[in-house]
Amino acid sequence: MKNKIIFLVLLSICCLEITFCQNTTLNNFEANSPNVVSRNGAQFSIVNNSSINQSELLQDFEPGHQNVVSRHGGSFSIVPNPNSNTINNSANSLKFSRTGTNWFELIAFPVTAVEIPANTIKFLNIAVNFPAETDVVIRIDGEDENSNGNPETAIRATNKYTDYGNWQNLVFPIEGGINGITIKAIIIFPDAGFSNTPKGFVLNNTDSFGYIDKITVNKTDGFDTSNEKYLTNIKTELTKNWPSNRTINLVFHGHSVPSGYYQTPTVETLNSYPHQILEKLSTKYPTAVINTIKTSIGGENSIQGATRFDADVLVHKPDVLFIDYSLNDRSKGLEAPYAAWDEMIKKAIAKGIKVILLTPSPFRDVDMLSTTTDLYLHTEQVKRLAQENGVAIVDSYEQFKEAVIAGNNVNSYLSSFNHPNTAGHHLISDEIMKFF
Repeated sequence: MKNKIIFLVLLSICCLEITFCQNTTLNNFEANSPNVVSRNGAQFSIVNNSSINQSELLQDFEPGHQNVVSRHGGSFSIVPNPNSNTINNSANSLKFSRTGTNWFELIAFPVTAVEIPANTIKFLNIAVNFPAETDVVIRIDGEDENSNGNPETAIRATNKYTDYGNWQNLVFPIEGGINGITIKAIIIFPDAGFSNTPKGFVLNNTDSFGYIDKITVNKTDGFDTSNEKYLTNIKTELTKNWPSNRTINLVFHGHSVPSGYYQTPTVETLNSYPHQILEKLSTKYPTAVINTIKTSIGGENSIQGATRFDADVLVHKPDVLFIDYSLNDRSKGLEAPYAAWDEMIKKAIAKGIKVILLTPSPFRDVDMLSTTTDLYLHTEQVKRLAQENGVAIVDSYEQFKEAVIAGNNVNSYLSSFNHPNTAGHHLISDEIMKFF
């Protein structure tokens, strides 16, 4: 069994009175709570927990639900749930059918005002059950259920419907923009017929119906970030053969490590972990067309990387984005890098990009078992960012630490003071490959 180090954050709580053998609240961190201090590198803040993992139900089509209307050839009825499962076990669902050939056949319903603050992204989840992949489009800018919304607006899910005949959640990113927005109504076009594969209408009013239910607003997209599940849709694309396949873009954003620097100024591109990933994926998925694109710059930190994110990263339309900056962020403290990483993550999520964060690789002679180094603190911050944003993480730091615990010298994985050698890059690429 591998040894484990448990880091205990020491909190000193001054309590006026403690009574045993009965329920006594020592501290609930509300107003006038006992004093709390932190020491030895630990930090804390008291926050409002009402927004943590919050899911707000907007519509479930149960008795007393908000008024629903249909227009332009769309038709609906409220029926018993046709196929209850763990995703949707509610009693009733909306059954949708189309009676014409308008792409914009729709349903709509009002909601109690939902606020999306400025520079914030939330996610609208809709449980759907269709006989095939449909092109579901939503609008959230109508004044009420009688509005069609802005005709130039079309919000699509970041994931595809693939579990035909069963309930699956579609996730739609909702951006607050620079001023914030208020949602007063949800307008759904269940069968637009433009972006599904194959293109075209799926539903009719005789024998092919769609079911919709359980519409919620959430802080994160709710996707499983585990190795096995996070890239399910990407892995499906990688298995497709010509002419059904498409190019998959993997973008690596960061500093000198993904760039491939060994002993500066020497660059060994073919031994760097992005190229190792290309080789391993090409072997595993022989019919896939894969681009590994480096937008990394040696010597750069995340604050600099965030300033060029739109022009240099998003322009490549990544399917998967890897961010690796912590090694160079150590000189910038924690607060500014946190803001830079958070900005990049949120921009990528809004574009439907799968994001994988990397904790740092080591530098020479660093104590990988210490919980007070800058490297450790930035590792913990990357974990926090992944958790808060609902994205995946490759814990490179943990892989090097485990190698040290197993008896290896950390320097045996380095080509220079702060750059991994080929063996070090393999530790990182092997961990990334667990997602594929």
